[in-house]
Amino acid sequence: MKQTAPNKTCAHPGCDRPVNKATARYCSIRCCALDPVRQERLRNQSRRGRIVPLAHQLSIIFQVHPDMEAALDGSVTREDMPAGLQRLRAG
Repeated sequence: MKQTAPNKTCAHPGCDRPVNKATARYCSIRCCALDPVRQERLRNQSRRGRIVPLAHQLSIIFQVHPDMEAALDGSVTREDMPAGLQRLRAG
């Protein structure tokens, strides 16, 4: 047997309409947006800490060799190269 939760009323002051879902607090988006208690809670949350953009949180450092092709040329041995590239390098 499935038990149903008792009908809750909207949490917005002055609204006495029932809530459609068991986990919801408001009867509509409009009541949610107009609730002064919710607005004050959101205002306090936004004052707590400054939001730092992700670009300023991470420091990514790339070290690039001045002559990247020369660095790659020296690191690749003949055993690492496919046969087709070995013929091109020899010529």
